[in-house]
Amino acid sequence: MNVKVYPANRQRAFELIEKIKGIGRAANGWTYVEYEDGRGRSILAATQASPDSPVSVWHTCPAEKSGYQKGCWHLGAALIALGKDAPQVVELTNSEPDPAGADIVEDLAPNIIGHNSNFEILTSGGTGSSQSAPLPVVPDEDSWLLKYRLPISVLTKVLEFREKQRRRLSSEQLARVPKPEYIPSGMEFARAVGALVYGEGGDEWEPPLLIGPKGSGKSTFAETLAAVLMLPVCKIFGGIDVNAEALLGSKTLAPVEGIDVFLEAKLRAGAKAAGIDPEPLVQRLRGAQLRVSFEVGLLLNAVQAGEMVVIDEVNMLVPEVTSLLHGLLDWQKVLFVPGYGQVKAHECFRLVACMNPGYQGTHPLNEAFQDRFRSVQVPHLPQNTLAELIRMKTGCPEGVAAQLANVFAALSERVKNGDISDRVLSVRSLLRAAREHMDGYGELREIARSALVEGIDDKFEADQVADLIEAHLGVTA
Repeated sequence: MNVKVYPANRQRAFELIEKIKGIGRAANGWTYVEYEDGRGRSILAATQASPDSPVSVWHTCPAEKSGYQKGCWHLGAALIALGKDAPQVVELTNSEPDPAGADIVEDLAPNIIGHNSNFEILTSGGTGSSQSAPLPVVPDEDSWLLKYRLPISVLTKVLEFREKQRRRLSSEQLARVPKPEYIPSGMEFARAVGALVYGEGGDEWEPPLLIGPKGSGKSTFAETLAAVLMLPVCKIFGGIDVNAEALLGSKTLAPVEGIDVFLEAKLRAGAKAAGIDPEPLVQRLRGAQLRVSFEVGLLLNAVQAGEMVVIDEVNMLVPEVTSLLHGLLDWQKVLFVPGYGQVKAHECFRLVACMNPGYQGTHPLNEAFQDRFRSVQVPHLPQNTLAELIRMKTGCPEGVAAQLANVFAALSERVKNGDISDRVLSVRSLLRAAREHMDGYGELREIARSALVEGIDDKFEADQVADLIEAHLGVTA
């Protein structure tokens, strides 16, 4: 029996990662997954004879009653165990692999689900995982980190970093730690996290440079990195109006706290002798005494406070700004501030940059500057994953989320073909449409047209998007 495994099945397996208790390669050549659900402990086995042959899966599941019309998350877990993407058609087999050869000779779990296998049905008598680091103790409040498939060494450093953050952050800083909302398409997120904790204790970290088209979720990606490291976020938006003074700070005049006690005594005595109320004179004197002080800018404040700076559209910054970041992003992690001195970055300070290459107003990054970053390509979310994101963030019905994701996929295809520009791709507009539909503004077709079209000033593109919405949402939800 051939069954299609959808991206949503694979994504669901990641969401239920805590139910997967072990993944291992057995002596008989099959890869086994031991998992836990309402029926207790169960196993499935998967194999692929060659890269061109179909994946074979031995599995029993309640979804069999419906003919696997929507697939199932267990099959998604089978693809994850084999390192395969979805959608993919797998071949279900009724022939159970030889149990005598099911002794696990290699534990695959650490590199896939972030912890060593805990088999109860299967036995492990082989060499174990090539990654021998023991799984760190993951507190309940941090268990959500497991879904990001971080290597054990990275997960260990992340947990240590988070514990340090819990001890040092103020309540105001904790309130500025974002929520984790990015849904990875592959290993791009794990790689970015790894760069932020390079070295012993993360002291050799490098800033990720998130590169991708509009609507790919770069900002959400960056904020989820901050959530993983429990860092408050300070956002900087690239542009010609962003200068060094705004980021670093500048000298200013500030009132002096208190005045000379002898001068105040003389003033009060003179006022008393003249029959005048001394208080207004004392207050005026206090306001007239000023001193030169330094008003700290956004970047300098984050560097000293140990927060995360997220630079949107870094390729729109002027050279004056990018050059001052050079020392901050190399091994020294220092920032030179004119009129203030050299500042060593707090050990918890981190920086992430985002950019859309080739947009109007952007320019190529200086090679020395870009070399300081760990570049990470951020793809558009797969259609089913985007639908899940829309449903999760807005609470709209699955059917509505699927229709809006279908519209976005069709728009992406038009953009890829060069028919229209990528400015029509806006995940935020999809979320607005879903929310307004939930609020009862009317038919999804009309709401989507309003949310996606009314901001487009090019009539040709606006008509193209409107026609596409009509074609995909002609049957209202």
